[in-house]
Amino acid sequence: MLTIEAIKNVYEPLRNAENKAQMEQYMKHNFKFLGIKKSSTAPLIRELFKTYGLPQNNKATKEIVTACFNEEAREYHYIGMVILNKCSKFFDGNDLDYIKSLILKHTWWDSVDTISPNILGDIVKRSPHVKETLLEWCHSDNFWLRRAALLHQLKFKDEMDIPLLEKMIYILKGEREFFIRKAIGWILREYSKTDADYVVQYVKATPLSNLSANEALKWLKRKENYKIN
Repeated sequence: MLTIEAIKNVYEPLRNAENKAQMEQYMKHNFKFLGIKKSSTAPLIRELFKTYGLPQNNKATKEIVTACFNEEAREYHYIGMVILNKCSKFFDGNDLDYIKSLILKHTWWDSVDTISPNILGDIVKRSPHVKETLLEWCHSDNFWLRRAALLHQLKFKDEMDIPLLEKMIYILKGEREFFIRKAIGWILREYSKTDADYVVQYVKATPLSNLSANEALKWLKRKENYKIN
């Protein structure tokens, strides 16, 4: 069974002071790092999973993911998110509070943008009733939680709940927070790959910030065979 001790036994000997300083600076000193680059952790993670296997149920997944998130170094949070993604099938609407607690722990764009479109998105597909709760998150005092709510449909493509998306953007479009404006543009940009005409018309009809509007149309503007009228 995979444990935090097994992960530490593999990770700790690879501490690298030079990498650590660079990684902490890149993340604006919001987190401590061991100094193990992703190119090195990827094969380590594969070997750990091969040796110990993945958790086989909701309870076991929560135990190892929580243990990873309780560590100080960001590399442990990252492997926790990998485990969470691989075991997302064990989660449904009953786990929304748990996922919310992970989003709000050691919060930054990299964790929010991993957990939201992957885990939250999967939960919504299994438990559509939680959409109302995510809509409530758009009024949260914590902008990361607002971003997480908006981005849960990032990978939905033709399963996109357009009325829900529009409700969320309506709530959030007046914000000055960079990460919210960027997220609005990002999710519209991704959906433009599924329904370009809808996104173009929506951007034209909706008073979005310049950042959101430009992000929303960025992919379409690069397509040679699509003309934005």
